[in-house]
Amino acid sequence: MEWNIRHGGCRESYPGIVGSVRHHDPDIVFFVEFRQERVIELSLALASNGWPYILSSQPPMKENGILAASKRPMEAPPRGYGEPNIPHRWMEVRPAGSDLRILSVQVPTASDLEGKMRFWEHLLDYARKMIDAKERAVIIGDLNTGLDIDADGIGFVGADKFQALLDMGMRDIWREYRQMSREYSWFSHKGNGYRLDHVLVTPFIDRPMWAKYSHKEREEGLSDHSPLIFDISDQMSEDGSIRSALRK
Repeated sequence: MEWNIRHGGCRESYPGIVGSVRHHDPDIVFFVEFRQERVIELSLALASNGWPYILSSQPPMKENGILAASKRPMEAPPRGYGEPNIPHRWMEVRPAGSDLRILSVQVPTASDLEGKMRFWEHLLDYARKMIDAKERAVIIGDLNTGLDIDADGIGFVGADKFQALLDMGMRDIWREYRQMSREYSWFSHKGNGYRLDHVLVTPFIDRPMWAKYSHKEREEGLSDHSPLIFDISDQMSEDGSIRSALRK
């Protein structure tokens, strides 16, 4: 589960945020726009409800970062790539004992155009390295862009970067099963919708996968973004045993 909780979420929204996590019951949840000054409050709430393993991107105070909470232990995989220009908006984890790499990001908005373009170059380099190494890898987060079909109104800055991810072989799981459908994870003050939150995977994850948005939380005002729910299914082997989605 990935969710931009809008500037760290306010104290009044925390019961609803934790309630949403309990409802969707993900193995791992990534909070984008997490704020470090609220780490204790949010971590304790998640831990007491069944997500005790916590990692954060350690953002500077009053700046947006990423927090991951998991039911099971997780670790940082070997890097093998350069430092992103905004490291606290970039966090890669993998479940302990798994080969599955999960990169959660928040790409800067067009108001920081130079930072946005530099961040995209790091993201494209990461995807290229994962594909060249035939890694099972997931990119999930608020990419702050998409294709024209993902925008209701003015198009995105950086749509060519998103297309470049697809051209190198990354799979847009939500789009694969919805083709020309339109659904938005964020709306502007003018009421224009945009699909900003995405999950893309390398072509080496050979399992059934699906992705959906939960709009109830956004409509109720818990955040200005809808949570994104993503699943990789376990698979039955020829001998009848279950192959975990966390391993090849």
